[in-house]
Amino acid sequence: MFGLGPLEIVAIGAIAVMLYGKRLPEVGRSVGKNIAELRRQWATISRDLDVAGHIEGRVSQSERRVVRRDDEADYGGSSSSAPPRFDPPAVVDG
Repeated sequence: MFGLGPLEIVAIGAIAVMLYGKRLPEVGRSVGKNIAELRRQWATISRDLDVAGHIEGRVSQSERRVVRRDDEADYGGSSSSAPPRFDPPAVVDG
């Protein structure tokens, strides 16, 4: 646990008893509640970011479909990926 040995844990416990005495259970509950709330908030933020990423992925897929349809309309409705044929302009002697 965080690289602490048994002696360090006992020392931390003894210091906590000296500092808080009879209020130690109350302080422990308060710390536990704060840690639980922090974990809940972290889970909510993480879930919101996952949902936002999922929605963004959906949007980009639908945008790709729209662009592909526009390209097909521009190139005569063919679904091939070949570029349109280029006809150079005629040279006029003048």
